Amino acid sequence: MPQLIKDRALAEDRYVLVREAATLADVPPAPAIVPLALWRTERSALLARGDVGVLLGPADDPAAVGEDAAALPVIAIDFPKFTDGRGYSIARLLRERHAYTGELRAVGDVLRDQLFALSQCGFDAFALRADRDAADALASFDDFAGVYTATTRTPQPWFHRRSAAPDRDAAAKRVEDVVTLLREAAVHHSPAVFASSFGAEDMVIIDLIAKHTLPIRVFTLDTGRLPEETHALIDRVRTRYGLPIDVYTPDARLLQRFVRDHGANAFYRSIDLRKACCGVRKTEPLTRALVAKGAWITGLRRAQSVTRAEIAVEEYDEAHALPKYNPLADWSDDEVWSYLRANDVPYNALHDRGYPSIGCAPCTRAVEPGEDVRAGRWWWERGEHKECGLHRRPIPIVANDTIPPVAAVTP
Repeated sequence: MPQLIKDRALAEDRYVLVREAATLADVPPAPAIVPLALWRTERSALLARGDVGVLLGPADDPAAVGEDAAALPVIAIDFPKFTDGRGYSIARLLRERHAYTGELRAVGDVLRDQLFALSQCGFDAFALRADRDAADALASFDDFAGVYTATTRTPQPWFHRRSAAPDRDAAAKRVEDVVTLLREAAVHHSPAVFASSFGAEDMVIIDLIAKHTLPIRVFTLDTGRLPEETHALIDRVRTRYGLPIDVYTPDARLLQRFVRDHGANAFYRSIDLRKACCGVRKTEPLTRALVAKGAWITGLRRAQSVTRAEIAVEEYDEAHALPKYNPLADWSDDEVWSYLRANDVPYNALHDRGYPSIGCAPCTRAVEPGEDVRAGRWWWERGEHKECGLHRRPIPIVANDTIPPVAAVTP
């Protein structure tokens, strides 16, 4: 398979670009990208496959994709010549006006010097011209320290970011305080563990654990419904930091019983069913992860939601009988992102697509400008209900190996 750059890393390209496809017979059985004209005429058949993307030319209107955008795994935008700038505008329209969150790929006469600007317009995958080296082009993302104007990737213009930037000495002191707290937790409450969902704040803590060689084990809960982008980030963390990541999955019997009784997507039908699903997929695995541990470290912040406004840096979790540390409890969004950018810390690609908070794929959507940062989590519920149970009194499903009762629901 040819290589491409995806999410600022080399990746195998599993899609076949079929530029001249005019009929279904021209489309291979492998994942493919087809011209917009063929998509329009054979939409139903191609959509049913689930592994077909669309190629847009520089003269194509992105609105032509219409409501199908949500179902497309990839949209490729063609650059017949590297000097043709229309593809930049098409990308921004897809991301910002049509809320496209899938893979947005630049193809054609794509060169190293374009990558930084393309990424600012919403592209996250790049198939370079055949005579160019993808590995060499990776460095281009660091050619510039930032951008002045607002872009898809960096929504705030420079003058806003500059005015909000923390004093460097104060920022360094804030980081030092976090490291001190993590070290104290590790020394006085061994074995201390860090529960990571690989959100932006979690990446700050992982970076500090790795840099300072802190004896803190990292674990995550794989619910079985995580986005592909989260799994990709977990792999990047393993490769970059050399840290082992302990992965806890749902108990197969409990999960099978829940799906049998209520369906795979029962969480949409009521808050009780949603909490029961979280209980099976998250709370019960967390209980197993915390057995015989000395301290529980999290990336919780007060700014994340109204339900977390009162969290303390140091707490005692009665449900698990453990000291609980939230070292970034009083950090702002700007502080988190300033640290990530200053230290070139990898983060979830969904953050660049309007996802400030990321959970399970079916329970998370991008947020609109002005919405609360957790508005995309369980968006069908009111804000005061938006917790899964990990950081409240756990759903009691461990003691008798049964799923907790839920209120009767009419489908």
